[in-house]
Amino acid sequence: MRIFIILLAVSIPCLGQESVHGPLQHACTDCHTTEGWTALRSSAAFDHSTTAFVLYGQHRTTDCRQCHTNLRFRGTPSQCLLCHRQEYDKAVTVDHRKNGFSGDCQECHNAGAATWRSGFDHKKTQFPTTGIHEAVPCVDCHTNGRYAGTPNTCVACHREEYVAAKNPDHITARFPEECAQCHRALTWKPATFFPHEQYFPIGAGAKHRPGRWNECTDCHTAAPNYATFECINCHEHGKQEMDSEHRGENGYLYQSTACYRCHPSGDGD
Repeated sequence: MRIFIILLAVSIPCLGQESVHGPLQHACTDCHTTEGWTALRSSAAFDHSTTAFVLYGQHRTTDCRQCHTNLRFRGTPSQCLLCHRQEYDKAVTVDHRKNGFSGDCQECHNAGAATWRSGFDHKKTQFPTTGIHEAVPCVDCHTNGRYAGTPNTCVACHREEYVAAKNPDHITARFPEECAQCHRALTWKPATFFPHEQYFPIGAGAKHRPGRWNECTDCHTAAPNYATFECINCHEHGKQEMDSEHRGENGYLYQSTACYRCHPSGDGD
């Protein structure tokens, strides 16, 4: 009879029993051996997935008592900072407090990884990194140690390259400061074709389609100054013929800038 009572007590979950742990929904043998209640099984022996806080990564091998410090298991808070406040406050490579980082560690750290190093996903921010930006160290853009409010315009980081560019001369040519219009994030060079249609159509039409010109310097004869251009050099219209055709036109000049002023779309009307 005594053996039967002991076995019965072991097999019944500790529901509402008076113990140092408080009321539990698990059997005592999930953590203790039958050799004595002071003997504990390995922390990994308990299936934490049956609780509201599933363990991943380093949490799986953490001793139970590091989180359940008072041996009260039910109702243990699961917020990251309740255990990791010290690490959060002492972070110096990236000052978490100064930058107002979230207290949810898993927004940047991978709880399932073998190390605690950041696995921050920049694609979830207002500036998703692509191409060569993905390999750039954080401190190259976040130079002052502040991560919140970092400018995301191209020239905020690439002003020096923009000003120094001489072939072509970006400033003289009044190129846009949005680098992505010409450069790809995957490979910075060579630049893709400039969005010329915003200024003068050379991608379509009988007169200025590709094939009627081969290089930018066919029209921009003073390269790398692409702000200047020549129309009359590559047209078959001589000065005498054009003077005759434009007789009576107010403001007519046999100059490229005058051609563009009256024919901004490149047609003859």
